[in-house]
Amino acid sequence: MTNKTWDPLVRSKEADTEIVSSAQKREIKNILKSYVGMYDSFSELIQNSMDAVDKRVTILKEKEYNKKLWIEINLKENSFSITDNGIAFNEKELESFLAPNISFKEGEETRGNKGVGATYIGYGFNYLQFATKGNGNSFSGELIGGRNWVEDFKGIVTRPIVTESICTNESFNELKRGSTFKIKFEGDNIRPKDLSWYTAKTPQQWLYLLLIKTPLGCINYSHTKDKNITFDLKVIRKDGSEELLENQNAEYIFPHSKINASVDLKDIYAFQKNAIAKNKDASAIPSKYKKSNGVYEIFSNQEILDLRKTDDEFQKIVKEYKIEAYGYFTYSTSVWDSLNDIIAKLRKGYRVLKGGLQLANNQMIQGELIAIPLTSNIGYQNQCHVLVHFKDADPDLGRKGFQPELKEIAEKLSVSIVNRLKQWKPLLKSDTGAKPDIVKEIALHEWIREQEDHEKTNPLNLTNKNFFAPINEISITSEPQSEQDAIVLFNQLIAGGVIRGIKLLATSQVKQYDGVFKYVVKEPLSNHEYHKENNPLGVQEFQFTSELTSPPKVLEYKYNIDGLINEFESEYKNEKDIHLAVAWEMGNEWKKKYEITSFLDLDNLHQRDFHGLTHQFNSGTTKFHVIILKELVEYLNDVDGVQTYQKETYSEDIF
Repeated sequence: MTNKTWDPLVRSKEADTEIVSSAQKREIKNILKSYVGMYDSFSELIQNSMDAVDKRVTILKEKEYNKKLWIEINLKENSFSITDNGIAFNEKELESFLAPNISFKEGEETRGNKGVGATYIGYGFNYLQFATKGNGNSFSGELIGGRNWVEDFKGIVTRPIVTESICTNESFNELKRGSTFKIKFEGDNIRPKDLSWYTAKTPQQWLYLLLIKTPLGCINYSHTKDKNITFDLKVIRKDGSEELLENQNAEYIFPHSKINASVDLKDIYAFQKNAIAKNKDASAIPSKYKKSNGVYEIFSNQEILDLRKTDDEFQKIVKEYKIEAYGYFTYSTSVWDSLNDIIAKLRKGYRVLKGGLQLANNQMIQGELIAIPLTSNIGYQNQCHVLVHFKDADPDLGRKGFQPELKEIAEKLSVSIVNRLKQWKPLLKSDTGAKPDIVKEIALHEWIREQEDHEKTNPLNLTNKNFFAPINEISITSEPQSEQDAIVLFNQLIAGGVIRGIKLLATSQVKQYDGVFKYVVKEPLSNHEYHKENNPLGVQEFQFTSELTSPPKVLEYKYNIDGLINEFESEYKNEKDIHLAVAWEMGNEWKKKYEITSFLDLDNLHQRDFHGLTHQFNSGTTKFHVIILKELVEYLNDVDGVQTYQKETYSEDIF
């Protein structure tokens, strides 16, 4: 740029007159009056940055480009800043973007196009720093005292101008293209006066606030445009300490995504349709859908039209603005308390997410929650969270809200949605008045889901038809993930007769070692003899000529033998005390000092002392047996198929 300073409000020579200046001040003051929300400042800056990254995609069409924002909440200096790697301002745009009614946005491609948001940012606060680079332009500057000038009616305060300054934003300075904005909350008539009002001190807390109350939470349940916008969120506390959340997704927090045991009614409808097709009772809802915390449904434009088919005005507006909606109905309003107090960890009693009607336009929420106008069962209005999304509805100036007719349509729709969802109240828990522990429920739910996924991806199949007759299935259905799982599997193999002759005397969780056992061989001795098909874990024929019972021996359980070897090395346990170790996996630590004889290698069958043993460890001074359950199962399923692995892994002589 050739000019290092400029007045954003001067577009011609005559504009600098006192009369025009006074008129501009009144116009700007009216704009500022339209911004009354506690999140408006964040929303305007976030909205502009998101539009900038989208515009870069549209214009430059770069294959490797990733849309990214960097947000900083600085509680120490009471400031908010946002940086984007978007399209950036050209020189003409930069000199005029702060003036009223100037917009470079284009209808459906942007979230807002009133041309007043930047004016609000520049003159609604007393400190604005901004910078841009790329797009044929590079500039860093600041506008100071904008709000003081607007509030001055005595003509004392000089109209501020943009002056060049050095940008200190590290994220921006590392970019090749993009823009950055920073405002400070200082002076009179500033909302909020202090960022501590939100009592959010961590990025996790601010994440909830910004995703629920600002455009950062994209409404994309039926859109894909913004699913790949990610952001980093840094919070600098008053003591100067910092905390960072990286690569978060710009998506609205729908209640069902955080509240466990929430039922998608589309799943219920699918079940009923399938039941009817099979001539079954469609009202017999499976128990997994019952005692839920809430039910929800996402409504397409056509599904909304079907809700009120006889309302012509409703039909017209729903079609014109391509309205879509979401509804969540919870069994108790106390769920909102738990969500906000325990999960989001916001200030006590502050419900950032709760029952009510939320309007949204072009993928971003707009305005505050509205009460759902029920005429009966009015308590339901607090149990149901409804979001109505418009396409190109153009809210009124600033962020006051939508045109009355659009608000009225949204209210009608919200009532219809509540009436639809409340029919499924029998699926919900009974409201006993007890505070729901959705943190524990969510953790439990996630753990259960993880186990289900593990079962699908890592099933434990014992296909040898000679074991666990008549169904030939083992009770544990997925591969062990912990020592406890290994213990369960080992005991099932003993109880099912897969491993024979090991008798457990006792186990302990407090002693140095895990348990005590005996080897017991009883008649008929043939039960212990090897047979490739019927008894592949047996010992060589005629090894036992009579019954025997060993003295008590020490047993150790581990998920991985590496853990046991580490305990040997730390001298917490002594390898001379161990007679048998049972684990799911062998690990790799044995290679440091042990030789292993594999009894799953048929060449070593004659060395197996007792039924079920898979390997023997030899340190040169000490020997002990192990049972590696993973390799045992693979061996049982295909004796010949594991021979190469056993020989190559454990044999000393490889030719």
